[in-house]
Amino acid sequence: MILSADFEPRIDELDLSLFKAIDSQSDDGDKRSWLALQRIVRRWNGNYTYLEIGSYLGGSLQPHLLDPRCRRIISIDNRPPDELPDDRGQGFRYADNSTASMLSNLRAIDPGQVSKIVCFDCDARDIDPACLPDRPDLCFIDGEHTKRAVMSDFDFCARVCSPRAIIYFHDDWVIYPALARIIRALRKERKHFTVLKLLGSTFAIGLGESAMREDDFIRKAAVNGRLFILRLRVLRLLKLVVPAALLPMVRWLRRLINGVEVTG
Repeated sequence: MILSADFEPRIDELDLSLFKAIDSQSDDGDKRSWLALQRIVRRWNGNYTYLEIGSYLGGSLQPHLLDPRCRRIISIDNRPPDELPDDRGQGFRYADNSTASMLSNLRAIDPGQVSKIVCFDCDARDIDPACLPDRPDLCFIDGEHTKRAVMSDFDFCARVCSPRAIIYFHDDWVIYPALARIIRALRKERKHFTVLKLLGSTFAIGLGESAMREDDFIRKAAVNGRLFILRLRVLRLLKLVVPAALLPMVRWLRRLINGVEVTG
């Protein structure tokens, strides 16, 4: 099944069918956000390299596999046999979590493009940057959802990526303490960057003179990333001090902040 022939109009329209072949642990808001970021780097760079930490079965790799402008895909996943630690207070187990399964899924979509995928079955911090075939222009972090792991994964991406790369994260409502630490570190280092909360549970950091705000979808859908983190901190505080009878309202507010398509 080769679907890349009509790729240009589909990416321009943020066509969610680009994700239909392999299940992805994301909602439609996430998928539109991811396609918009992909659209930005391909318009800005022409050709680009995509790096992903936490690929699982390959669901989020699909649009890049099909993209003729994606020259290289770097997939990093240490694929632990046991439960993956998580700051939600419970471990998560992923069935059939192997690179062979992922590549088999992707090969069924377009066997001619699988050769552009380079896989590392380890933690990103254990990879020598010199081993990477290219400097990535777009990085997606969706590995272990702990503060330590997220900060480590971002540090790796920031060291190996191109100067104007976009680094984005999934499940921002879980990992926001790590995002706050990352933003503080960037400010302390006097780095120029842009932080945006996108649809779904996606959070993006554009390094340097980012082109993120040049995209129509991003301009309409994004809100200030720092404000989003502040809201989550307030909600966390409310949960600690509000009487138990009012906790359903706190949970409703969190869903509102995380799930509603807010313009800003």
